[in-house]
Amino acid sequence: MSIVLSLTGQLELAERLSRTEARDWLARAAVWFEGIGDAVLDARVVRDGEERPVLLLVLHPAAPAAEVRLGASGRLRVSAVTEAAGPGYHVYLCDLFRQMAAEFEFAWIADDCADPTRYFHSRDRSACERAFLHWLAERCADNPGSIGLPAAHGFTYPADVLTPLGPRTRAWAAEVAVHPEKGRDFFAWWNPALDSIFYRGRALVRMWLDFFWRPPLSEADGELADQIANDLASAFKLDPAAELPWAEWLELLTAIAGDEDGYCVTPNDDGLSIELWKHMGPLPAPAAKDRIGYRRYPVRVSLDGSWSVEIPGELARERNDDRTWTAWDRTRTVWFHPLQFTKPGGEPPTAAETAEVGRKSLPEGEALPGFDRDGLRGEAVFGPVEEDGRTLWRLSGVIGAPGQLAVCNVYIENESDRDWAVRTWRSLRPGG
Repeated sequence: MSIVLSLTGQLELAERLSRTEARDWLARAAVWFEGIGDAVLDARVVRDGEERPVLLLVLHPAAPAAEVRLGASGRLRVSAVTEAAGPGYHVYLCDLFRQMAAEFEFAWIADDCADPTRYFHSRDRSACERAFLHWLAERCADNPGSIGLPAAHGFTYPADVLTPLGPRTRAWAAEVAVHPEKGRDFFAWWNPALDSIFYRGRALVRMWLDFFWRPPLSEADGELADQIANDLASAFKLDPAAELPWAEWLELLTAIAGDEDGYCVTPNDDGLSIELWKHMGPLPAPAAKDRIGYRRYPVRVSLDGSWSVEIPGELARERNDDRTWTAWDRTRTVWFHPLQFTKPGGEPPTAAETAEVGRKSLPEGEALPGFDRDGLRGEAVFGPVEEDGRTLWRLSGVIGAPGQLAVCNVYIENESDRDWAVRTWRSLRPGG
């Protein structure tokens, strides 16, 4: 059983809405959501694959964005997957959408609203909590490698079961499958109140799943760091006796202090840093396996054209409109672009044939050992290159698959990273 909240409401309209009018209404709703308070992390209107407006509402990193759509007839539809965040999120979201209906003067259509927990109709929190524990027990019974994470999360953190609040053991999963009540601490948002526990849980999920453990390299990085710092500060303010991730919090503030480009707005607070030092004791060893953060380990990232690559978890990433994907930090950059081929007759060329096309486009450089494995053919060269007045080292590589070609450039500032560049290129493969 998945826990998906589906709501349908109806606006009273004098005439049908144009797509622009629907978008404007959703934009006003986004502004209202953002004014609710800091429970809402983001509310923005985007276009879906059919160019229709959709409002994406983000409250918690353990849950995908809730979607709000408005049709030409005034029919309003909400869809929100709540299962991994917890019953507190589900209850809060139900109450928030009831508040939205009152604010914008429309009604939810009871017969067209579906809630597997029944909370939206009954407001029975105990039944809602039982539904979430039942969902978790079902997942634990399936011998999972992860629970509550996207199927293609790509984390390589060495543990039996990965969850939004950190790794668990097979024994834990087996016990929760039989005794669901023992899995309550799986959920980062159990109670709907915005208390210290809420802020602590939201910060921990973002530290496990999203944080990069380095100074920010983009506006998105800076916003993420600021939000985590704000949640930890809120948790501490609401309950100074709360058990918080002191060492990682100090590491976060150190990363913010290292922001050279002004992406963060969190101010330096020497008093808070001293307080953290008092609480945390000795710093853990850098290689300690119990430190928070899946992105301290490599991550396999899905790329366009059904390819994937393994990169360090701390690299920033972006996709361009031309299907070019880039990951980088201050000394390393990985660049990827996919291509597809067909022969004049329409049939796909072999891996060797596509690799041969790619090989002809490689620049001059030292030829690296190629490979021919698992239906893939790889060719690459390595050498110095001038970029913006600096001398860098570049691996230019291609990997051919039937009908497909992956083009990959890896730029490094230090020649000593050559072996890493080769491993990154060779990690490219079709599929996840």
